[in-house]
Amino acid sequence: MRCNWLVAALCLLALVVSVSASAEVRVITDRRGAYESTRVLVDDRGAGVWSAARTRIADTRSVLNIRGDQNGDFFPTIRESTVEPHHPWVVWSRLNQTEYDLAWSRWNGARWEPILWVQPANSPPGDDLDSDLGFDDVGQPYVAWWRDEGGVGRVYLSKYLGTTWMEAYPVSGSDVDGRYPGIEVLEGGTLIIVTYDTPDGPVEQAVNFDLPETITEDINPLDYVENVGNAVPTN
Repeated sequence: MRCNWLVAALCLLALVVSVSASAEVRVITDRRGAYESTRVLVDDRGAGVWSAARTRIADTRSVLNIRGDQNGDFFPTIRESTVEPHHPWVVWSRLNQTEYDLAWSRWNGARWEPILWVQPANSPPGDDLDSDLGFDDVGQPYVAWWRDEGGVGRVYLSKYLGTTWMEAYPVSGSDVDGRYPGIEVLEGGTLIIVTYDTPDGPVEQAVNFDLPETITEDINPLDYVENVGNAVPTN
């Protein structure tokens, strides 16, 4: 898991010492209910993370995706927003009938918001995997991931537009097996650097975002996103 440094210090790996569930993604708050940290406990017997180490009513608010291990969900990517009060966002590959699609949630100050899909249910087939999150300086999130398209990986990028995520933008070409992306948000969110693995080694691709301030129904956000040059090796 690639945690940013604020969250990484708060991630905790725990050994299983009983048959009860001991894996969870939980928000920790102070006595006033203000957000302090996100705690991750891992069940090393099966690398599970989506359960609840302690069963109580509050778990429905502070613990995310309690039945995710039963569903077969993969490990999450957790990032804290760049703006106060630095609430966490979480994206992960969630089993959706016969394939994995990207799910997401965020802490709203009182509870985890309902789990939603990053892309609509009618998005192209293929497992969506290994997401990474980044934020611009006003707290708008961006997510990169790769999709298994018939055995070939293709890297995609999206931005949260306020109520929904933008349609997936293909960063890598269909003729390149691209996987395991990382994301860096620069220049206030107008320039995104996406690094990803290929059979010939890791590369990075600059992507220019020039979205209008307000997205209306007659505007296609993909018309304002484009690769800057070609992907270049990182080593």
